[in-house]
Amino acid sequence: MLKRLPLLVLFVLGPAPVAWAQGQPWKPTRPVTFVSPSSPAGSLDLTARSIQKVWDDARTVGVPVVVINKPGAGNGIAWGYMNDRGDGHAISIGNTNLVSNAVTGAHPYTHRDVTPLALMFDDYFVLVVRADSPLKSMADVRQRLRADPGALAVGFGPGIGAGSHTAAAVAWKGMGIDVRKSRFVPYKSAGDGLVAMLAGEVDVICGTAVNMPPYLASGRVRALGVIGPQRLSGALAGIPTMKEQGMEAVFTNWRGVVGAKGMTREQVAFWEGALSVVNESGTWKKELERNFWRANFMTGPKLREFLDAEALRFRSLLTELGLNR
Repeated sequence: MLKRLPLLVLFVLGPAPVAWAQGQPWKPTRPVTFVSPSSPAGSLDLTARSIQKVWDDARTVGVPVVVINKPGAGNGIAWGYMNDRGDGHAISIGNTNLVSNAVTGAHPYTHRDVTPLALMFDDYFVLVVRADSPLKSMADVRQRLRADPGALAVGFGPGIGAGSHTAAAVAWKGMGIDVRKSRFVPYKSAGDGLVAMLAGEVDVICGTAVNMPPYLASGRVRALGVIGPQRLSGALAGIPTMKEQGMEAVFTNWRGVVGAKGMTREQVAFWEGALSVVNESGTWKKELERNFWRANFMTGPKLREFLDAEALRFRSLLTELGLNR
């Protein structure tokens, strides 16, 4: 019995296989490329790296997961890069561009040109101005724009048709502004847009909530409103919603993970399982809270039905907003 004790100790202390992965007919056999559609530190990049960290800590995937950045073209560059490596070893972040690109003309990729793997959470946008801006509230913005819809330039990223673009248009419409006469200025990322605003290129930035705390803490920008159903928490709890300011404007920016078009059922099953591990992780739940994200996990037929419905909703919304091309 004593002779066998060291082996028992090694077994107990050694790395245990992830239960869901046992018996899987497919699993990655070399490093996985996780393609971020945004620049480093952008919200899509943060999503990819947050998921990567959970996998690394739990040793979920079994091989290294390497995040690379391919911003531009309404995320089309990232998804094209992923599809070119379409053997299950490349994945990417999917967001509302999957259903808006075809309408806005930003890129031909839609949710049918990739393999949807999981929806992870909902995200919301915040409108901010420079700290020295004469715009003190959304009422000030509305007053300026009602006199001249093109009086203020609003920046966003990453590119035409991004969730930030649609959210800004929804906010403008909620103020009764003709978006067809308004000035919307695209940037590669929200970070690029914020830098441009600080340099005086645009008046307002529409960006994801997670990007805002460092800029707000620096005292260089001021938040005017949240384009969401309710106030956010933590450092952003003091920012009023558009509705609180008398404007009916709510936009939900969902985000998930996609694979290359034509993934096999076995590959899809593996990644659904790996993403389920993320969703159930305590570390991930802390990330959701830290980044002002709201959990909304969805896979399989329910996810595909959701994306089909979103494609119809966005086509109607974007056409109404004059963003169709």
